[in-house]
Amino acid sequence: MSNLNNSKTRDIHDLDGELIKYHRTQLLKPITHLVNMSIQTKTFPESWKKAIISPIYKSGEPDLTCNYRPIAILPVVSKILEKVVAEQVILHLETNHLLHQQQFGFRPKHSTETAKCYLIEKIKCFLDKGHVVGGVFLDLKKAFNTVNHNVLLSKLSKFQFSDQASQWFDSYLSGRVQCVRVSGQKSIFRNNSMGIPQGSVLGPLLFSMYINDLPEICPAVGCQMYADDTVIYTPARSARQSAAHLNDSLHCIAKWLESSNLTLNITKTVSICFSMLKQRDKETILVKINNETINVVEDVKYLGIVLDSPTIRKTRRLHL
Repeated sequence: MSNLNNSKTRDIHDLDGELIKYHRTQLLKPITHLVNMSIQTKTFPESWKKAIISPIYKSGEPDLTCNYRPIAILPVVSKILEKVVAEQVILHLETNHLLHQQQFGFRPKHSTETAKCYLIEKIKCFLDKGHVVGGVFLDLKKAFNTVNHNVLLSKLSKFQFSDQASQWFDSYLSGRVQCVRVSGQKSIFRNNSMGIPQGSVLGPLLFSMYINDLPEICPAVGCQMYADDTVIYTPARSARQSAAHLNDSLHCIAKWLESSNLTLNITKTVSICFSMLKQRDKETILVKINNETINVVEDVKYLGIVLDSPTIRKTRRLHL
């Protein structure tokens, strides 16, 4: 409770994080009871499944809905329960080594920094051996919002959760509703049967488990994930050879995306060829997915840094 956000934004129950923290001494016992009851009964409280969507203006014409970013406000007490469950889930996953080695998102001792360092080190190692490295940086369209609950529950069954835990997750995902609040006025509630609850504590962790099997689909190439930021890469003696390996893997990934109810944002997905060659002699790769050619770029932004061949070559070996 002490770690709750100090936000003064009121949820559907007219509560906020600051209020809960201020009265945490008095609320500790009843909230602990509610958390324990939820876990024991394998039920996520129905009243905690109600979200308020608040549209936040970004830029552009104010009358266009596309210029607003929807922010979900979840019941503040529900986040306490989610935090308790998330800690147990992370312990279970890490103790039993159930997350793929190349999933860097939302887990202990992993971060964007370790993800960037690992990828740079792998590419540099291949370049030092005289290879070129072809890479495809995948961008998923509204990935968290399109997660299919039935597919997610099916995938969770592979993580050795108890029947009690599986039933709790089923309850957590089902029966969710949301309304829109503008200028203090709320719309009627609508069912929300798709996607991972936006703004939730468990959401990023659930998504990591949702895509955890992706590397198994393309074992012939390297596959690195940080939440929905995914890159596949492969070394080869030539750009053409690298492209062939990537195209084979992209064919498998296209089928996996369809079965997982995920959609690739082809306009933001890019391919790149890292090499030791000077710019005038540099080769490019031609890769496709679902018969659509993926844009070729000279450099790519990955988790906040720009990667290109000169940058990789100048980087000191990290020996991870």
